Parts: sequence; structure tokens; C-alpha cells
Amino acid sequence: MISVEEAKKIIEQNIPERKTRILPLKEAFGHTTAEDIYSKYDIPNFSQSSMDGYAIRFEDKDLKLKVSGEMQAGSTEQFHLEKGNACRIFTGAPLPIGADTIVMQEKALIENGYLTVQDNDFEKGLHVRNAGSDAKKNTVAISSGSYLSAAAIGYLAGIGCTEVKVFAAPSVSLILTGNELVQPGENLNFGQVYESNSYQLESVLKQCGIKTIERFWVKRRSFRS
Repeated sequence: MISVEEAKKIIEQNIPERKTRILPLKEAFGHTTAEDIYSKYDIPNFSQSSMDGYAIRFEDKDLKLKVSGEMQAGSTEQFHLEKGNACRIFTGAPLPIGADTIVMQEKALIENGYLTVQDNDFEKGLHVRNAGSDAKKNTVAISSGSYLSAAAIGYLAGIGCTEVKVFAAPSVSLILTGNELVQPGENLNFGQVYESNSYQLESVLKQCGIKTIERFWVKRRSFRS
């Protein structure tokens, strides 16, 4: 008998070099990255609002601010926010030039076209997602050896990634031993038990993304003294 650690060392020493392949992002779920993935851009590539509300200059927070202008998500035109003004803004919209903080609409009192901030916890930069806050240009977004979960796939799509280099899934052989074992569904005779380990192991392997799985039965020889 050998220990689990010894068995792991033997396996590691005899594993061939892992094969890699390039997959479209839509087909990469469940695989493992074979190289570092870099972001080509700052994501987001502009500072944006994370709330529906009003963009203001933080230094103006104690003033009555004239509401002038509006920024919607997808806007490609820049808007310059003058001192003493506020700009209506929606979630995902670019921050106006000069603005640095968002007043969420539930914390904004609007009277006769003027805004008063009603937020006791108001602070500079509130509800602003700065450029590059999700990923910085030319930096590692996901490291080599990372499992591509549903969240990771969504994240890579969000930084504009279309394909990834992954390790090819291994093929696994299960070697079953034990003369007392019979397959579920067969008649169970005296001294026999149903073989169940391979079903559990195969399910775990499939859960890990391994699809090529074979089973081999090995009969034990009788030993006589």
C-alpha cells in the first residue's frame, strides 16, 4: 500500500504534457484557461453612473443646483457640467465633464427645476464607476489556470473577449476491481454487492467538465497459501 501523497506524485510524474486548444468564448464554459488573458481596453472605458439620479460637482453639494441637461446610457456626446448645475443621468450613462458624484434620485429634492441633496451619508465619488474599474488596459483580467465558470464567461464577454486558449479536457479510465461486484439491475447473489463507486466518480468527473470516460473491469486472481 502507498499513501495518497505518494499516489499523487506518481500521477504527476507520469502525466503527459497537457494539450491546448482555442475555443470561441461561447464554447469555453467548464474549461481551464491555458494562458493569462489581458484586457485590450479600460473597462468601462469611461466613467459612468451606477444609479439613476443626478450628476453634480461634489463641491456644490450644499447649493441649490439648477438641473440642466440629461445623459442617457449609450450617449456618445459629451456634456460639460457648469458649476452650480446638476445633470439628470441614468444608470450606465457617461459622467458629464466636470461631474464627480451622483445623487441617486431617491435622495434628490427637485423644486422648480432646482436640486437639493438630501443624503446624510453623501460623499465624493458616490455611485460612480470609474474608467478601468472592472479591468485595466493591458493588465491580466483572468490568470492562466482559472476555471471558466458562468461568471467568468460573462466577465470575459464584458471586456470584449471572443475566444480563449484552454487546456483540452483529459480522458479518464476507471479501473474496477472486486469479484464481489455486480452491476445494478443484475440479480444479487450471496456474497455479492452492487458496484456503485464508478457511478459516483463518473458523475464527479462530468461535473468537472470531463466527458471522455471509460470503465474497465479487472477480476482479482485467487491466492492460495
